[in-house]
Amino acid sequence: MEALNRKGTRGFVRVALFLPLAFLILLSAACDEGGGGKNHGEPVAAVVERSRDAGQTNDFLRLIFFPANVVPTTLGRPDALRVFVSVTSYFEPPLSLFKTADFFGIPVGDAQRQLDLVALRCIPEDPAALGPGLATWPRVFGLLTSDLGGEFICPPDPDSPENELYCLAADFEDVPGGDVTGTIENAIGLGAAIMSDADLSGVLQRLYGIDQSFSGLGFSVNASAGNELKASEALEASVVTEYLVRNATFEDAGCFCIRVPPYEGREDDPLDVDFIVSQGGFGECVTVDRLR
Repeated sequence: MEALNRKGTRGFVRVALFLPLAFLILLSAACDEGGGGKNHGEPVAAVVERSRDAGQTNDFLRLIFFPANVVPTTLGRPDALRVFVSVTSYFEPPLSLFKTADFFGIPVGDAQRQLDLVALRCIPEDPAALGPGLATWPRVFGLLTSDLGGEFICPPDPDSPENELYCLAADFEDVPGGDVTGTIENAIGLGAAIMSDADLSGVLQRLYGIDQSFSGLGFSVNASAGNELKASEALEASVVTEYLVRNATFEDAGCFCIRVPPYEGREDDPLDVDFIVSQGGFGECVTVDRLR
């Protein structure tokens, strides 16, 4: 544990204070006159503010690309505890499939063109079914503490990266302060140290799907999958709010689902969130030929 350090994180966090308002651009289209989305006429700031509040957010979007022979029944892999979702209101009116996936930070390319798309819109009757938490490092540490607290104690077993990760999370203290840079660094510094350790980051990826493209700022990083980004580029690409939710079944998560096999031009067709509800199955996927 002592090998973990926060070297190199200070410069990144200093830049974080200048996080641009680029994420407002996407939502502004939904609020324009004639935009046609459900956000029509509502101030963009109000839409974004609500999207950052788990207590006011209960409509989520998740995209997955699968081989034709894989039939999912849960939001993530069977051994995952939580998965990433985005907030549906960011995608009204619709964007193209690959543009939407880009905003999620999902890889897009020839491999995805050859896979089935599974698109889920989840509106659980009971929000507690998903237990949504904004995908920030402080929230991740809190989730690890609650999810693993019944299994491990501290100090950790030196041969158990899961136990070590739990103790790091349990020891984290989110200390308030007037120096915003310093308070952010407190969280991101620990997160960066964890991600620099192969064993610890491997546990995070298995449990929560957190990989090297995760910023811990509560935003997915546009087009980050598989790319090397400078801090300025990553912050400018932090557009869409992302949450971590429980890895529930489609039915328990209140999900409507469509499955779309590959076809020519699929990546450029709009992914309409209302289409998922009108044409999809509740609690199970319905195969549709096209996105429109």
